[in-house]
Amino acid sequence: MLIAKRFYLICFLVFLMFHLSAQNERPKIGLVLSGGGAKGIAHIGVLKAMEEAGLTPDYITGTSMGSIMGGLYSIGYSADELAELVTTVDWDQILTNKITLDKVTFEEKSYYGRYLLDFYLKDKKLQLPSGVIEGQALMELFSELTRPVHEITDFSKFPIPFTCVAANIVTGDPVDLNHGSLALAMRASMAIPTVFTPVKIDGKLLVDGGLVRNVPVDEIKAMGADIIICVFVGTDLAQEEDLKSAVKILTQSAFITSAFDAKKQLEQCDIIVRPDLNGYSTASFHDAAGILERGMTAGEQYVDIFKQLADSLKKIGPLHKVVKPEIQNSYVFDSIEIVGNKVITNDFILGKMKFKPGEEFTIEEINKRIDFTYGTQYFEGITYEIIGEKGHRVLKLKVVERPNIEFRFSYYYDSENKGGIIANATFRNVILNSSRLIFETDFSSQPKIFVDYFKYLGKKQNFALGLSGLYNKNDFPIYDTTGVRTSIYSSDYISGGFKIQSTNLQNSTYGVELNWSDIVLNPKVGVLTDNRVPNYSYQINQIKYTSTHMGAFYRFNNLNDRYFPTRGMSSDIEVTASINSNGKFIISEEIWNDYYNSLFEKNTIKGLEADIFPIIPISKKFVILSKAKLKLSSLDNSAQNITEFDFVGGFTPDLVNANEYYGAGKKEYYLANYFYGRLGAQYEIHRNIFLQAFFNLVTTDFPVTFLNPDVEMGNMWGETTRYGYAAMIGMKSAIGPIKLAVAKDHFRKGLRASLIIGFHY
Repeated sequence: MLIAKRFYLICFLVFLMFHLSAQNERPKIGLVLSGGGAKGIAHIGVLKAMEEAGLTPDYITGTSMGSIMGGLYSIGYSADELAELVTTVDWDQILTNKITLDKVTFEEKSYYGRYLLDFYLKDKKLQLPSGVIEGQALMELFSELTRPVHEITDFSKFPIPFTCVAANIVTGDPVDLNHGSLALAMRASMAIPTVFTPVKIDGKLLVDGGLVRNVPVDEIKAMGADIIICVFVGTDLAQEEDLKSAVKILTQSAFITSAFDAKKQLEQCDIIVRPDLNGYSTASFHDAAGILERGMTAGEQYVDIFKQLADSLKKIGPLHKVVKPEIQNSYVFDSIEIVGNKVITNDFILGKMKFKPGEEFTIEEINKRIDFTYGTQYFEGITYEIIGEKGHRVLKLKVVERPNIEFRFSYYYDSENKGGIIANATFRNVILNSSRLIFETDFSSQPKIFVDYFKYLGKKQNFALGLSGLYNKNDFPIYDTTGVRTSIYSSDYISGGFKIQSTNLQNSTYGVELNWSDIVLNPKVGVLTDNRVPNYSYQINQIKYTSTHMGAFYRFNNLNDRYFPTRGMSSDIEVTASINSNGKFIISEEIWNDYYNSLFEKNTIKGLEADIFPIIPISKKFVILSKAKLKLSSLDNSAQNITEFDFVGGFTPDLVNANEYYGAGKKEYYLANYFYGRLGAQYEIHRNIFLQAFFNLVTTDFPVTFLNPDVEMGNMWGETTRYGYAAMIGMKSAIGPIKLAVAKDHFRKGLRASLIIGFHY
């Protein structure tokens, strides 16, 4: 069948060329690349076959993924370069709305990646985002790849003239994109509705061109093509027997118009290449190598035809010669031009870009500084163009500001802390420019209300003022020596803070802070009794404690993910000193009040906390997870200054001064001086599914007593060191992270288990 098709095709092409040669002009070759999502990677195989045959197209058109492959090929990228690109790019990162955690500025890390739903208040109306994916990472890649033609705004001036097609979502018409920014045109042509946000070009709101013109043949004929080669990787309409679900019927309905148009367009093509992509879908980006191989196979079947066509054309006239523009890897800019900002000042953007006229930028440094600026979360998107020649070169930034008011929601459940719904209201530049105010509430059985105000200071925003407040109603369980919970105290905790910190680095900060806290504990389940005197007992009805601290801190975090990191490290070092502390016990037998109240340490309490959490990659899927934390304090374990202790134990600490220890009960031990160590491994058994295993220990002995020989050693139910083991399986899902864990303390019988679902507070 293929041999017969080739024979008739060659006969037709020979007739066409003789007809055109009689008019003393070489027929022009047009290459049309259809849309098809990930299946568009197969286009590269046909481009490779044309290169081997020596056949260069005179014009290229493309839609959606075809616009990306065609656009890059039109400016000089070879088939081999495109193949390397699609098989090495991080598709998880490119096709997501989220940048990795390490690209978020430090002051925003604690909020980033914790929410399921986002809403904006815009023009006094509550609005959902216009698409799931804003595409910052995608646009950064496009800007980088297209930098040789940033100044060429007429696509007919490309090494191979090019046009791509998008759809006007307002009118339903196809829109030819053949001028302006190539990066933006490619992004518009592939903006799948509700997945990618629409793109506005020349006043038109544009989405994926595959909705109306998946095979842009009319466009290439208008450019002047005589012989049209089409690579079709789209999907024909499904047959009746395949339409068994509402989703399939809805999808078919959306593409009926496009399918009929594609059929008409294909009828005008002279050569149609249809790679066999059975088994792959529009979303199979992680199977790029397999799709590429299918494309290569399809291309190889047409090499002979392409070669005969090329040889025949050369007899009439020379073929189109492609001269690839020079790609520079570093630039010296005389200035930065910023467009699109209305509320955010140029000084804020320039301060984050750390721009100095005459400084040399590598392309990696440009991307890094844009990531830093975008990581402030003040922008929906930042793209760039490099304009001008050496001595008059400008870096043009196009920014899209995020709406000033944003509402975010998430949920969580874990078997230790039960469940809750988190509501966040974020106000940017509302009170003052270069500021952010957050109100966050955890609606649960242990509610929290948190307020955080952050104001950048200085012309370059190299430091900032922070004010915060927290109310938390929480449970404090009391255990016996076997680890059985005997009673629960309910705590009302209020704190406030003031700090000055650096903001000139993306993944670290340092500064000074002043914090105040007040806690009140009341019996909730059972009572806490003391029966040290034989035949005599009493209960503790209430405990109150207030303290004020000042301190200095250094914090670092370049982890790439909050829940399942695969690279990076976090660390936190803080030295503090109390400047005021006061406590009070209310006991059923008043005679004991004075005794217990004397147990509060009222002298200055000095403290040091240091922790480090490094990730050690062994392979792409296997990493070592380690953690170490040291807490030293001038307070001994017999004192009753509640908030000076860390509450150690459990899977998911829910307090600022809490630390996990897999194998113990939730907040089972309260320790003023201790060392916690953990060593584990994480293996990605399938995409976004992880296995973890850990050994962990907590000790009040070495190195605590080595660093401070006078410290009073803590006692964890008869032991100065406890250790245990844990195993977990987790996954990143559409509803958030999910984790199931079991752990065992070496000194106890039985296992402890935990189920965690959603975005934990």
